[in-house]
Amino acid sequence: DLLESEKPTALVVAGGVAANQLVRTSLEVVARDKGLPLLVPPIKYCTDNGVMVAWAGVERLKQRLYELPPSAASYERHVEVRPRWPLGPRDPRSGAK
Repeated sequence: DLLESEKPTALVVAGGVAANQLVRTSLEVVARDKGLPLLVPPIKYCTDNGVMVAWAGVERLKQRLYELPPSAASYERHVEVRPRWPLGPRDPRSGAK
């Protein structure tokens, strides 16, 4: 058991995962059960960085999980924002075959 052999002094969570309230709450329970302080930055500092976002895009492209951009005929003047983009198939319209 890692906690038995390594004797951690704290549980530290950072990055985009630390912005998830369910994750924070669950880790508070784990930390309390193990007698450790949970160290988490303020939410405003818990963001995904550009490299992580780009890597997710590379992984989706390698798995052929992409969508073609709209054609000029069907183009609408908006940008779809997806703050929680999945790595798996999004829906049947995915470019993966």
